[in-house]
Amino acid sequence: MIWSQFPPEIKCMILEALTDDKNCRLSNAAVVSREWQAVIEPHIFAYIRVTSQRIAQLNAMTLRNRDHVRYIWFCIELERYNCRKCDSLDPRALQTSDSENKFILASFQSLFTALNTWEPNGNLTLDISLYSKSDNEHAFKYLTFMPDATGHQVEPMSIAGSEEPDKHRWETTVLGSIPPERSLERLFGNVWLPIKDERECWAQTPMVPAVTRLEMRLQNYRRWETFTVSQILSHLSGLREFHYEIWMQWFSEMHESWHESTNIFTALLELLSATEGLGKLTIFENSNQQYPLYFLGEGWPAHAPTIHLSQKLARVNVGVEVLSASFMVDAAEFFSEFSTWPNLSHLTLTSQLLAPTTCPTQIMDLLQAAESAACYMPKLKMMEIWYGREGLATLFKYELIPGYLRQSVVTWRATWCMSIQPRVIEAWEGVVRSRGGYPGGVDVVYEAVNEHITSHVDAIVSLKLSETVLRPISLQQIKREQSFVGSLTV
Repeated sequence: MIWSQFPPEIKCMILEALTDDKNCRLSNAAVVSREWQAVIEPHIFAYIRVTSQRIAQLNAMTLRNRDHVRYIWFCIELERYNCRKCDSLDPRALQTSDSENKFILASFQSLFTALNTWEPNGNLTLDISLYSKSDNEHAFKYLTFMPDATGHQVEPMSIAGSEEPDKHRWETTVLGSIPPERSLERLFGNVWLPIKDERECWAQTPMVPAVTRLEMRLQNYRRWETFTVSQILSHLSGLREFHYEIWMQWFSEMHESWHESTNIFTALLELLSATEGLGKLTIFENSNQQYPLYFLGEGWPAHAPTIHLSQKLARVNVGVEVLSASFMVDAAEFFSEFSTWPNLSHLTLTSQLLAPTTCPTQIMDLLQAAESAACYMPKLKMMEIWYGREGLATLFKYELIPGYLRQSVVTWRATWCMSIQPRVIEAWEGVVRSRGGYPGGVDVVYEAVNEHITSHVDAIVSLKLSETVLRPISLQQIKREQSFVGSLTV
């Protein structure tokens, strides 16, 4: 039977199997016929990886299929380095070099100039990654640099190499396994672009209305300056979603400067509040408890929320429908300064108070403050307040479920037991009544977390948190990192 004689449903099944087959070269299949081309080309061009060297060919490469492009992974690849430089005492290794700075600025200007000609199609993600190909060749072989695109999965890595050179070998201490100090400093170096050069560059860089979603994920180990991030945002006039994943500042001087720079981050929040149409904002601050042991010692919290930033985020209404802010912002401080958020339908926050060592009255006060804030969120459908670290996972969730008997459910899911006091339940029932809900109030559900929690990532999985908290590919990368570190102590 020839292709034209196949029933339409069989044709559809065959083409779907081709596009789902990771081993199939779709570019070869697309030239079989115009019918195949029409089905396969949208899959080929949906995801594009762009390096700085290939920007010049981007528009020519996508001229005919630009409407199919949904995701651009922009890879800024820094200079490679050998073992001697990896272990170097040179303080210049703590930040990008002069040549790298020029390269970074030129890359952004070239990409934005190319994308300026793209017509908005309502759905285009720009995912920015900055790394060196040498980053996973020395002490951090578990690192992966991958797109946040369908079909890409992080392969597990459970065993660390046993024959590593001394410069790459992690140190085993009573506090845990610690990576080589200078290698760590290089990996988490700063992207310090000369302010004069950067201002001149962005002043000459055109706007990009086509990008609707911006991702800056955890695989950006080097630390972007807030000014750079704000400039990127200000040039994306069509932005609807922003996913910002960063690493905790643990070097003593960096942690202090981070608190001093909250005014700079405030400027970023104010910029976001002025971004018309921004509907979704995710901020996730990650940490690895092994990394800061050199600098801060045992007892330093895995995450240190910034009170000023928590309060400022509450006061600066960014007008979003979905807001998730984990670790860098604490729910208690957020609710203490809360004002009206008329569009918010989904709110996810963390709070260090959600632990068995906290006075129960403080926890109940937090949950009641959350209810008071909910009264100023007329479109709220879900609120999650959670916390997780080694041995601990806690979630309080309010959820509106249309068609459900009582319409609203309050859930307590945790590794430890606690009863929600009647005053809190009555307060949330008031929220339901004020919105014409079922007069019987809310259902209260208690669920135990029985899994072994080794980190905040295990908590995210066990608490069944929504995907807004952290990109799935980032979660996989953290789990791979934890497997590697865990194998060092076996």
